[in-house]
Amino acid sequence: MKFLSPDSKFMTAMSRLGDLVVLNFVFLLTCLPVFTVGAALTALYTVCFQMASGREGGLLRGYFRAFRANFGQATGLWLLLVAVGACVGFDSVLFYRMSGPAHYLYFPPVVLLVVLVLAGGYVFPLLSQFRNTGRQTLKNAIFLSLGYLPRSMVVALLNVFPFAVLLFDLVLFLETAFLWVFLYFSAIAYLNALLLKKIFEPYFTKEESP
Repeated sequence: MKFLSPDSKFMTAMSRLGDLVVLNFVFLLTCLPVFTVGAALTALYTVCFQMASGREGGLLRGYFRAFRANFGQATGLWLLLVAVGACVGFDSVLFYRMSGPAHYLYFPPVVLLVVLVLAGGYVFPLLSQFRNTGRQTLKNAIFLSLGYLPRSMVVALLNVFPFAVLLFDLVLFLETAFLWVFLYFSAIAYLNALLLKKIFEPYFTKEESP
């Protein structure tokens, strides 16, 4: 049967699905210390951009090579984003619960939090594809996320979806736990790589170009 041949679209899709399941498990395992999430995201995006560009190689070898190579910078950026996000989120909740004119001071922190979420969707994809300082990576993430706002909003919504489910409906989150464990994060990274690939292409040097 043709659909069972190794080159058929069906078998290609099944192979890609299997790769994403493996990637999802490895990603979750390397996220377990929590402070390693940045390095894990960078490694995940490294492999997913390779998939999206048809440059696939050794799946696990490529993942762990990228994890080690970007560990220091990715960890620093991750901890910075978490610290700033926690401070801004705390300020927004604090002001929102106040009465009187101070109540309306919650708006600026909320705007900053939205910008942080939008830019956060670019930080680790950028880090996986370009050699830059942490400051330049953050700067590029902010400019690109605001410059391509509709696409950035899609990326942000995909990124925050499981955490929104966890926050608003714990039972639903637990009922769909198989999705988060087996596929979601790698599949979303792959979709995000497809969305961001065209944005990044004009900035690739000949050495970096897919």
